[in-house]
Amino acid sequence: MLAAATKRNREPRYRLGELFLEAGIISPIVLNNSLLVARRTSMPLGRVLIMSGHVSELDIECALKTQGSIRAGSIDAQLAKELLRFAHVHQVTIDEAYRLNGLSRDLGPLSRLGKLVLAAGVVNEDDLSEAVQYAQDTGYPLGLSLVHLGFIEESTLTICINLQILLRDRHLHFNDAVKALKFIIFEGETFEGLLHALGLQGDGDTKPAPKVGELLVAAKLLSHEDSIVLAELSTEKDLQYGEMVAGTYNLVRKNVVDAALRLQKMFNSPMFTIERAARLLHLVNSMNTTLEQVLVEFDVLEQVVTLLRAAELLDEGILRETAASINNFEMSVPEALIMRHAISATQARMAVMCLSQIQAGTMTYEEALGILNNTSREEESKAAVVAA
Repeated sequence: MLAAATKRNREPRYRLGELFLEAGIISPIVLNNSLLVARRTSMPLGRVLIMSGHVSELDIECALKTQGSIRAGSIDAQLAKELLRFAHVHQVTIDEAYRLNGLSRDLGPLSRLGKLVLAAGVVNEDDLSEAVQYAQDTGYPLGLSLVHLGFIEESTLTICINLQILLRDRHLHFNDAVKALKFIIFEGETFEGLLHALGLQGDGDTKPAPKVGELLVAAKLLSHEDSIVLAELSTEKDLQYGEMVAGTYNLVRKNVVDAALRLQKMFNSPMFTIERAARLLHLVNSMNTTLEQVLVEFDVLEQVVTLLRAAELLDEGILRETAASINNFEMSVPEALIMRHAISATQARMAVMCLSQIQAGTMTYEEALGILNNTSREEESKAAVVAA
């Protein structure tokens, strides 16, 4: 008991004047002069500071609540003083200071996205508490939990993630991100307008290139929900999206992520579409090669089809059906065959190799047909073993 009392005596009690001083709201001279006046007049120090115009009634209310929180041990003293200064500068209640800084008395530590939506007033503490519990129960990140519970729209989550990326890359400070989110959600500002204002997007009607996740979803290599989950987690963990997809979770191969990054740069051309990018990504994945190799091999894909037909490895019925099903003028029959898996990645690579050697004079046409047939039989044997 004596030890506990001794400990309490050693801990700072943070009288009102000390709090204001250490929060940077008043100077040592103001505090000393105010203490002298308070002693002479028997007035409380807070009343003296109000009458002298150094603090407001609201400041006193905030300081008293902060004082109680520090003494109860419910908040770190340094953080408490920062919040008190914030409340003084913005003339808000201490509870508002908590919220505007993405903090909650009852929820404990929040994710970055949780702090952002709380500070912007997009969700209240009760909804956030329910979403935190839902996230713990399901394993979903907080943002997607808020969407599943209907507290925010998916479009709002996307905006929050994009703002988190700007925060991560130091294009924005937290308070600026809070203001931006309010403008976008409550006043109809667009995210593109924000980018333009920050000088992160050029003039004109040019839209930002699709993100890596959008390209992977368009190519059907990643589900829409997985893409959102990874985007949120990448901003929470300060990791690049591609690193999460190909490294941490190994959902797609690194060569596919590299191809998606290269494809983003091709959107400088207005003729380049997300459909075209998705097909190229699909080919990179199907053929397990690089984007550069796919682009080079486009010129020989027609020859690949001809060679595989000669080796009787392409069913003529499938070939005609595939050709008839194409409704996009940009897509070629070889592309469609590969995307429908009528031509396997192994067959495509082997056919390209054979064509190269035929052109170099190191392989005859007949030898190429034999190699392709042998390769096809080996594939079928392996598939049969796996199936068994």
